[in-house]
Amino acid sequence: MKEYKFDYILLAVVLALLTLGVVMIYSASAYMAQIKWNQSEWFFKKQLIWFGLAVFIIMLVSRINYHHWLKLAWPILIISFLMLAFVYTQREINGAQRWIFIMNNSIQPSEFFKYAAVIITAFYLYKKPEMLERIRKLFWPWGALVSIGILMILLQPDLGMALVILTTLFILLFVAGLKFRYVLGATLIPVALVAVMVYGFHYKMPRIVSFINHDSATGAESYQVNQSLMAIGSGGLFGKGIGRGSAKLLHLPESHTDFIIANIAEEGGFFLISICLTLYFLIIVRGLKIASLAEDQYGFYLAFGIVAILMVNIIINIGVAIRLLPTTGMTLPFLSYGGSSLLCSAFGMGVLLNISRHQHRISKLFEKRKS
Repeated sequence: MKEYKFDYILLAVVLALLTLGVVMIYSASAYMAQIKWNQSEWFFKKQLIWFGLAVFIIMLVSRINYHHWLKLAWPILIISFLMLAFVYTQREINGAQRWIFIMNNSIQPSEFFKYAAVIITAFYLYKKPEMLERIRKLFWPWGALVSIGILMILLQPDLGMALVILTTLFILLFVAGLKFRYVLGATLIPVALVAVMVYGFHYKMPRIVSFINHDSATGAESYQVNQSLMAIGSGGLFGKGIGRGSAKLLHLPESHTDFIIANIAEEGGFFLISICLTLYFLIIVRGLKIASLAEDQYGFYLAFGIVAILMVNIIINIGVAIRLLPTTGMTLPFLSYGGSSLLCSAFGMGVLLNISRHQHRISKLFEKRKS
């Protein structure tokens, strides 16, 4: 198969988002960093390091033939399991154990497992396509392996991440050819998880209650989302100007992480939000094109899974910010502050760019779905 130059349009779009993210993180975090660390550039400097590492990972992974991830699927999965297990030796933050702390930095293993789950799923779909024909083969061994990781994430507890992974894998299985009735039946799994976690263990019950009936919710229960809506609404068409927003002045918690989109809307208005959404749209479109032109089934499954991860993450993060979904604590790819999410997303983009180097001239997306 002829090798092409990788997708420079996709690379340019990702770099544009990364650059915008660094700027907005500095704007959103400067005041808090000054109060907490007596240094307004504290978060900004750390994000610059993550930015450099992300670009390095994109360029490095884009040079690694994506078939190597087929060979490394099991080692990657085992390492992700070990990382998920290690979090239970770490200290709690707000009642959760989701991070591994190394000096002044933290790693969120669930972000790594998210991509490990896609890699092992693509591995099984490619090596054992017959697993889509029988439920028993679907549950063992693939289903058991994925369930172990999701259970470990639920015990942290992190229901939001578990639902992201499940949704991503259901989308990938459906596109791979799993019968619709099975996918429809599988939707009962996340519904059951939510019911057990919320009503059985009272996990995030106030957030669910405030989402369902926000008019009667107390200020504490709906404060964060209300502040997000106020920030988004106050931005208007062109925003207040970069650095001139008020939500970040400790009014909106996590304005540089989970709710970065609210800060962007307040300071850049509808204009800047439209640019962000357009860039995300381009990533998804280019990613789907790369998947459809992949030289083999494994490249197709791997590329489509990566695109699905990004799409689900974007929908959930923005949905939470505008109160279409309950608060989950999900970062926005390439824009939110944080190393784990950024570096894993960079890895995904690197894989996509490498798949784009090995492609067919004609899309076979629909033939893959039918087969």
